[in-house]
Amino acid sequence: MKKGISIYIVEDDKLARTTYRHLFEEAEEIDVAGVFETAEECLESMKTVRADVILMDIGLPYMNGIEATKIIKKKFPKTKVIMLTSHDRTDEIFASISSGANAYALKDTDFPALLTAVKTAADSALWVDPRIAGVVLSIIPKPESTDLDKLYVKKKPKKTLNIKVSQQDIEILKLIQKGKTNREIGEILHISEHTVKAHVSKLLRKLSVTARVEAAVKAYEYNLF
Repeated sequence: MKKGISIYIVEDDKLARTTYRHLFEEAEEIDVAGVFETAEECLESMKTVRADVILMDIGLPYMNGIEATKIIKKKFPKTKVIMLTSHDRTDEIFASISSGANAYALKDTDFPALLTAVKTAADSALWVDPRIAGVVLSIIPKPESTDLDKLYVKKKPKKTLNIKVSQQDIEILKLIQKGKTNREIGEILHISEHTVKAHVSKLLRKLSVTARVEAAVKAYEYNLF
């Protein structure tokens, strides 16, 4: 019998997967409806058994958690997704939020907080691990005016960068800005994921940044497209 909030756990690490399952099975108001090693298994199960909330590891084999979240939010919009990761990379946080994730938690988050995240997401509210709240705030655009009707009305700044970028560089930067993964960029531009990864690495060096989000922001600031 269902106890309350039904959840799926998608985690490729066996120990972590087993630990999450044990903890949530002991929690009140939670029903563990499925535990999976890959995103593909989760998506296949969702065709017949829907979960209210999915705990989704980002670094999964084959299809990663961000790609899976985009599919889930498109096909099953009522299902909430909590992204799980072992680090606080700005580009992954940005891409996760852009993909429609309802919560973002580090894997070493204590269980009471993770349980709160599940309940918050189930109530259609956003939950972010307090330790990465600063990162989330850093990617929110700053208002250009205190006028309530013109908070974000602005012209692109007239800045220039003394670097050469190709048309393909620009297309990749546009797609990064939209939160696309390397695989998605490759499919759109009809090039391999490996080639995309190489282009992105070169772009980061050209723009003197270390993260994809920073590259997209800098490209906008300097009128690269």
